[in-house]
Amino acid sequence: MVPATIAHRKDLIKNIENLSPGGTSELESGFEKAFELLNSNPRTGCQSVIIFATDGKDTDGENVRCGPGYYTRSGYVPGPVCKYNWTKVWTIADNKNSFCSPQARIFSYLIKEDAELFPGKLACNHGGSMLKLTTGENLISQMSNYFEFLSSNAETKKALWTSPYLDAWGLGIMVTHAIPVISKLTGRTIGVVGIDATLDKIENFLTKHQWGTVYSFLINNQGETIFHPKLKPSTNLLEDPIFIPIQQLEKNKENQPEEFSEIERNMTLGKEGSKFIEKAIDGKPRTYYYAGLNNSEYSFAYSIAESDMEFLRSQEPMDRRKYKTSYFNLLKHYNSSYARQHLPPGTYEEIEIKEHEEKYPGLRITYKYSTIFLAPMSYCDPIEYIYDDNLDKKTVEAHEWINSYDRDFGCDRGKQKFDKGVRADVLITQPIEKIWKERKFESLSQIKWTNVGLRSGVFRTYPGHRSTRKYDPTKRPWYKRTSAAPHQISISTPYMDAAGVGKINTISQAVFEGMKKKTDEECHNISQTGPWPGGCKCNVDEDCIIKVCYLSLGARDHRRCATERVEAVTGLDILYDDFQNKTMGSMEASDFKKSCGQYYDCPDGEPNCSTRCYLFDSNAFLIMDPDFLVASDLDESKYERVQLGKKEGEVMKDLVYKHAFIRRTEKVDFQGSCRITPEEPKVTLDGIPKNPEEKDDYNRNKGPIPKFNNEFGCIQDVVGYSVNETALGPSRMVTGNVSGPCMSGFYYVTTLPKTNLYLLVIENWIQYKESLFYNFHCKITRSIVNSGAYSIINGTCAHQESSTTTLAGQDKCPEIRNVKLPCAYTTGSHITISVLTVLVLTLISFFVSTP
Repeated sequence: MVPATIAHRKDLIKNIENLSPGGTSELESGFEKAFELLNSNPRTGCQSVIIFATDGKDTDGENVRCGPGYYTRSGYVPGPVCKYNWTKVWTIADNKNSFCSPQARIFSYLIKEDAELFPGKLACNHGGSMLKLTTGENLISQMSNYFEFLSSNAETKKALWTSPYLDAWGLGIMVTHAIPVISKLTGRTIGVVGIDATLDKIENFLTKHQWGTVYSFLINNQGETIFHPKLKPSTNLLEDPIFIPIQQLEKNKENQPEEFSEIERNMTLGKEGSKFIEKAIDGKPRTYYYAGLNNSEYSFAYSIAESDMEFLRSQEPMDRRKYKTSYFNLLKHYNSSYARQHLPPGTYEEIEIKEHEEKYPGLRITYKYSTIFLAPMSYCDPIEYIYDDNLDKKTVEAHEWINSYDRDFGCDRGKQKFDKGVRADVLITQPIEKIWKERKFESLSQIKWTNVGLRSGVFRTYPGHRSTRKYDPTKRPWYKRTSAAPHQISISTPYMDAAGVGKINTISQAVFEGMKKKTDEECHNISQTGPWPGGCKCNVDEDCIIKVCYLSLGARDHRRCATERVEAVTGLDILYDDFQNKTMGSMEASDFKKSCGQYYDCPDGEPNCSTRCYLFDSNAFLIMDPDFLVASDLDESKYERVQLGKKEGEVMKDLVYKHAFIRRTEKVDFQGSCRITPEEPKVTLDGIPKNPEEKDDYNRNKGPIPKFNNEFGCIQDVVGYSVNETALGPSRMVTGNVSGPCMSGFYYVTTLPKTNLYLLVIENWIQYKESLFYNFHCKITRSIVNSGAYSIINGTCAHQESSTTTLAGQDKCPEIRNVKLPCAYTTGSHITISVLTVLVLTLISFFVSTP
């Protein structure tokens, strides 16, 4: 017996959806197993119910026999027809139920014949009732006796929290706080009053009060994770979420750190406290502070590293005379009557908005200024911001605040709409606008956007343009990738620009929090030989924990280590076509022979050998592939997060199994997305993706764009890869010769210093022609070293119930009113009429007061 969670229901559906009925009905064994489960552990300890449906026959029919047949001279004689001793079944039910406390109720449903004796006596002897189901339609109405029993037998006046579920209108993960409405005359539940609330409020509160590497999470009393930064956003879920046990996110495969089990145990009990762990899952010393949310089944925690004990907040410049006006990103609304009434005259004309630019089709942009976007978390009330459709007023309020001189009290005092420090981040990024406008280099025409996203949610971009309402720079892949490895320049895989301008790569770099100088004595107290933390003197990058040593304006006496905390990420978006052409052009061979993409004769004299060049990142995803040039911008599956193994399986296999340069990783994703059909290019009815303004308008008028109906939620085994750079050795290169069903060639792999990229060059590359209609060997070779997610059926079989205390033991069972149900049946004239085929045997341990 396990809770009917989404995960367990998915397992049940997967296991029974392909079953076909057959064999004999073992009623005695069925009822023995039913009561065994009802008395097993785990169980709720509350009222138990058995639902029993039957066709009313006393045999399984002529096609099912209880014994083997035999042959005689007269022909074949089939085995005996199965007959059942109902008295024995009644006796088993009576004996087994006597050990249940409270005793189980049995509800019988007759679905075919008028044979009421067996199901009727079974129900009446065990506090239930019997009804006839005339059709398979409207079962809830036809089984009204069962649902009326649930609503009348349990009595409670307590409000209950539902498990989180995905809102049908696209509002994300939602919970309902409900209380029954009970008739004073009959004592029956006549309805339920409930309030729906999204988890956005809690999530925004938890994420708003964070800094550095601090993070938070929310779990329920079963140890299931409701919110965690490692989980995918609720807007990406296709159906009610399967909640992952918190241990899978806060412990490694070796079940370390063990100390976290104590934290989980206390949180599931709703306790408040803290726990220091010397080596948390990320390898850092961390302190966990946790507490239960009042009158609910939820608990939250903050995880704080030692490096987060010192925190420097951005400060507004004292002298603002050199700072120019900053403009909000909703450019169109500067031309509204409301904005013209409340902003200085000529503000809209000053921006010089351009439309129908060839480089930015369908967008409003300004070359004169960068624009500011504020993510929802930058507002004191993110929910109000998201659903506020008065964009004219929103534009004016944002413009006035980011350019005002009013004192910044934050959200805790006064009626301020914006979080403390938001305006400071706008101001300290304003001078970079001049650099962006005045820069000159060869590929400038191919640069689509230049931007900087800050931890506070402030996002400045040039040329100025609009972002979608829920855009958050800190949740974008380029921001997360760079924050995870801040010591190097990160280049993204190609992807479709959020504003719809085409296929781009983002080149990004971390901006560190301002350092606080440390004395030599302070540094040596932390480490005698290094590496050193932020603020300590250094000479080279390797001297520092964060691997960044630089000369700060505030520490001109010596180069010092950067802090371990990332304040912002700055990025440059370049068209993929230009990125590849420039990269390929820089890799010309010195003798102009065997350059990337060049064809020549093979060593054996055969024609059509070539040199293939690839760039891939630290997760073995291709950043540059010659085939990406011809891939349609709308067909993201052809260029976004394409694995090296999918294109060069033989080389990938060598790097994984021979050189150990690439390591295979694996995890279970309980919130995966599967497809019924192969992925197709994403298009709208107009044939092109919507720009940010159209997306916001569509969401406001019609709700979020629905998912394709060929997608569904599933449990997945996710296979991935990560680079082991130590395998390069002193030469910083691995080489090898491969020959397989797809191709042959000689390859070189090396790292590109200070970046997340690795270069693969394959000389004498020749693709083998398919000798058969389909080269299955090549397909298999690529598949075994390709990353991806694969649907698994029994994804939750290893799930362990962390709670050993029953609901009864926790005093959470509703008060039982011991309602007596009217129960009658007709014995009729059919002396052998009984039940033979058990169609449904459902075991329900219910502990709610309402249906």
